[in-house]
Amino acid sequence: MGQYLYKEIKDYLTELITANKNIPNYRLPSENQLAIKFSTTRITAKRALEELQEEGYIYRVHGKGSFISPEATNRSELKGKDFVCVLLPNIESLFIATLVDGIRQTLRAAGFHLIILSESVDELNSNNLIKRIVNLGIKGIIVFPNSQARYNKDLLLLALNKFPVVFIDRTLHDFDVSSVTSDHNGMGKKATNLLFSRGCRHVGFISMPAEYSSSIAKRIAGYEKAHTENGFRILPEQMLFVTKQDKDQVAHIAEFFRKNPELDGLLSYGGSVGYNVYRAILKEGISVPKQLKVIFFDDEYAQYDDLLPFSPTCVSQHSTEIGQKAAELILGYITNHSVTIDKILIDCDIIERESTLGRSTQLI
Repeated sequence: MGQYLYKEIKDYLTELITANKNIPNYRLPSENQLAIKFSTTRITAKRALEELQEEGYIYRVHGKGSFISPEATNRSELKGKDFVCVLLPNIESLFIATLVDGIRQTLRAAGFHLIILSESVDELNSNNLIKRIVNLGIKGIIVFPNSQARYNKDLLLLALNKFPVVFIDRTLHDFDVSSVTSDHNGMGKKATNLLFSRGCRHVGFISMPAEYSSSIAKRIAGYEKAHTENGFRILPEQMLFVTKQDKDQVAHIAEFFRKNPELDGLLSYGGSVGYNVYRAILKEGISVPKQLKVIFFDDEYAQYDDLLPFSPTCVSQHSTEIGQKAAELILGYITNHSVTIDKILIDCDIIERESTLGRSTQLI
């Protein structure tokens, strides 16, 4: 609770700085006054004052108090109460673009602004990234977790101290933090069952490795559960895991098809992996959907129907709704000055097209 009180004190002081920045030598409340006002210790109040001093917003005179720095005139405008940060691994996919749009719309309706940070893994692993983000004066942080980043400790510390944090799309192991995600387990099961219902008996799976994210691990669990419930064996050789670092993805996927000629159904990761699945199918001369029925995770290829050899059946996530729900949770925590642990699962749809039907679009 001390961490959260320190943030409240710092926000209070920031508002005083913004309101009085043009008054020469304006003196801020003392450590004792702040401790009494917020029912906390002088140490907590002192920390808030020291951070504002380090950031150049105030200066302190021993025995006299803390004063607004002349430099604060041009610096305190962004230190308001109405900013939320979203931390992303990238902004390349349609899924992330629509997810962010959902966050932005909900925050804007409540009078809040959005700060978007998309950083490389190296930057995510840099020291004090999370602390630097919080020191911008934001009220909450929405995180699209990156399993390769080492910011976990700082995020966990924020969560333990009741700073508003919400994960989107996926979670991190051992983190009891609020999250809004698609039902990835149900997604994998639902897609596999559709292929079974279309007559497939040997369904393959191509994806990034499970350790890359909790969402992938849950999709695999759903794929396996569908096999078990339908009385089919789970064959490891019918699952292929590729990475973005693999420069010969098309060759490896083509080899996978050659080693498993019995495959009549396929679930595939989207993005560049899915594009390489298209290329491997063309390379091997596989007829879709006659020989192989295919479902992609995420609806990313429909706009390229005229350029692709077949229109794709896809699992469609409700990305805008995920963003909206995450923003609603953050706003609730900020407004109520109370953080709870909420886990929200959003169902998905399957948009069925030529790659499983061989005819017109149908929503399941």
